[in-house]
Amino acid sequence: MKTLTIFLFTLLLVANTACAAPSSTPKVRPPYAGIGILLLNAAGENQIAQLVLYEEPGLSRLGNLNPGKIPRYDSIFGESLSVAPLIVTGRKGSWLRVAYDDAGREGWLNPARSGVFQSWDIFLKDHMSRLLPGLQKKYYQLYQYPDKAALAPLMTGQFLKVLRLENDWAMVLTDRNSLGWMRWRDEDGRLLIGVISAPHVMQP
Repeated sequence: MKTLTIFLFTLLLVANTACAAPSSTPKVRPPYAGIGILLLNAAGENQIAQLVLYEEPGLSRLGNLNPGKIPRYDSIFGESLSVAPLIVTGRKGSWLRVAYDDAGREGWLNPARSGVFQSWDIFLKDHMSRLLPGLQKKYYQLYQYPDKAALAPLMTGQFLKVLRLENDWAMVLTDRNSLGWMRWRDEDGRLLIGVISAPHVMQP
C-alpha cells in the first residue's frame, strides 16, 4: 500500500510539473502582411549591409540593414527561398517602409537595384500557396463568395493557387480543383497563408 501511495504521489508530481513547464516550441504568430514584400538579392551580405535604414525617407538615419536580423519567416516563405524577404508596410515613391527585425521594428530604405518590391497580388500569383497551421477554425473554409455561401472546409497545409485578391479575400483554386474564396489575411492584417518556393504540380 505504501509503495502504491508513493507511486501515485510521484505520478501526480510529474504531471503537475509538466503542466507548469513552458512549451519548448512556442506558437509563432504570423507577421502582419503590410502591402507587399521586398525580395533582397541574397548574393551578398555586403550588398544588403549597404542599405541604410531611416526613420523617415532620407531623414534620421537608423543604421545599416543587418543581414543577421532580417526575419526569415521560414514558416511563411519556406526554407528554400533564395532571396531575403522583407515585409513592406508602406511606400513613398522609391522608398519602402520595412519590418527589419524579429521585434517588428520598422524603418525606411531605398532598395535601388538591391531588390525587387512585389505587391501581395503579384507575389502570391507567382507561387503556390498553402494554409498555415494553428489558425482559428473559421479560416479553414472555402466560400462561393467572400464570407458567403460556404462550399467546403480547407485543411492545414492544403495547396492553393491564388488567382486574385480582393481586400482580405483571395480567389483560389485548391489542389482538389475547387474554386472559391478564402481569407488570406485576418482582421488584424496578419497572414493566413504561406508560399511554396519549390514547384508543385496540382492534381488533375
